[in-house]
Amino acid sequence: GTIAAIFLYTTFVNMTERPEGLKIASIFIATIICTSLVSRVLRSTELRVRGVEPDDTATAFIETAARFGAIRIIANRPDKGDLAEYEHKLSEARDSHHLAKDQPVLFLEVRPGDASEFSEVLRVQGAEVEGHRILRCQSPAIPNAIAALLLYLRDTTRVIPHAYFGWTEGNPIAYLLKFLVFGKGDTAPVTREVLRQTEEDPELRPRIHV
Repeated sequence: GTIAAIFLYTTFVNMTERPEGLKIASIFIATIICTSLVSRVLRSTELRVRGVEPDDTATAFIETAARFGAIRIIANRPDKGDLAEYEHKLSEARDSHHLAKDQPVLFLEVRPGDASEFSEVLRVQGAEVEGHRILRCQSPAIPNAIAALLLYLRDTTRVIPHAYFGWTEGNPIAYLLKFLVFGKGDTAPVTREVLRQTEEDPELRPRIHV
């Protein structure tokens, strides 16, 4: 204990009398942090998905939806996964976006994955709950995964998909920071920005409704 106290005291005295080392170390640390943040911001709106691989069930859902001339996707934050959840989400979407009752829709659920991963193959699984058809996948960056799937739907079906979101309650700045750190937050505007940067032609860009 005495040796440790002497060491700490000596270190403190050296830092006080010769602060140059502390300043250099502080600048170095600040530079690393700033560089990491800038890199994270620049990467946040990249597509980040190398490919999309739907299973047989998901493929069947997509092909069936495309026959109606428009693929309509309702983004859903996964919860219990029971009938009441999808009925409520569908009712909410039809009321907010004026979707016709006879218009078929697909639910899309993206669960957060390892945020340290940069690019990946998006594996999509199809599931059905009491007649509601759901596309499920996992990704470290949820908006990027949604954008990649929408572009995949467009390219494989030659139909422009429409994705429907609700505004997230809360401070948008806080959600932006949450997205930069954890890859999730206010999904709709980030998804739209990823699409805008990936597809230059607005006529060919999947539609985002909020």
